[in-house]
Amino acid sequence: MRIAYVDFWPRFRPEHFPARFPALAAVTDLRHVEDPREAELVVFSCFPNGRRTTRPRDPRDHAGARGTRLFYTAENVRPDFATCDYAISFARDLVDDRHLRVPNYVCTQAAYGFAPEALRRRVADPAEARRAKTRFCTYVQGNPVPFREDFVRALSRYARVDCAGPSLNNTGFVADRARKYELYRESKFAVTFENEAAVGYTSEKMPDALLSGCVPIYWGDPTVHLDFDPRCFVHARDYPTFDALIERVAELDRDDAAYEAMLGAARLRTDRAPDGADPDVLHAFFERVVASAALRAAGTDRAALARRS
Repeated sequence: MRIAYVDFWPRFRPEHFPARFPALAAVTDLRHVEDPREAELVVFSCFPNGRRTTRPRDPRDHAGARGTRLFYTAENVRPDFATCDYAISFARDLVDDRHLRVPNYVCTQAAYGFAPEALRRRVADPAEARRAKTRFCTYVQGNPVPFREDFVRALSRYARVDCAGPSLNNTGFVADRARKYELYRESKFAVTFENEAAVGYTSEKMPDALLSGCVPIYWGDPTVHLDFDPRCFVHARDYPTFDALIERVAELDRDDAAYEAMLGAARLRTDRAPDGADPDVLHAFFERVVASAALRAAGTDRAALARRS
């Protein structure tokens, strides 16, 4: 199947999408084409000219696409079915057969080699894991979100927070993803506030900490507890002020048994993963998308043949 990518983020490469969604490559062989007009399947996102927008562009209007349109976003941007035929997004409350909720952490987990069941696993020996910790807390973020940075500064008054991203950097280096996982493994806590808050919008920030055997301090999706067990993270929304939130973190820091219980808790709320994290659900969704693209392409070819005859 000929596939084209339109309006993706800077530094995006065609191989990134199948890496995030191996189920698509399992459904059909893919051949990347540069011209969207030649593609049977056009996957597009919300970064026209490399800059994020909240209103995705219809690839038919600005790129001449004729194939099936699949909108994909890892951002807090809702799909618009006036511009797409199918959509993959974070939206928990969008109930439509053409849409599949796949929070960004699912794609990131796949792209960086974590098995689909990785979040089902618990820390085998929480006491041993705690004793191996050499850092109190790590914060690795790029965007300078004032609310998030204010919390990090406040928490730093209790104990050092190692800031290894561009935001509030105090380590002297900027961690890549592999180094971030390493820092999280060394840390008791990680500040994993989202850039923005929306129902269902759970990025890779908190799951990255969980996959690394670290307790996240989280703010963002108000319904995050529907996917993740509240016993495995500190939810900022449960506390009225930063002071109250920091006091809870300090309690866990001082109480080894309480910290180990949180570190060793189940990560997912139920045994069943969110739909977008279920390989069978992903496979079935992409089968529908590919079948639609093939059917449309066949109809286009017949129409072109009829015009020539």
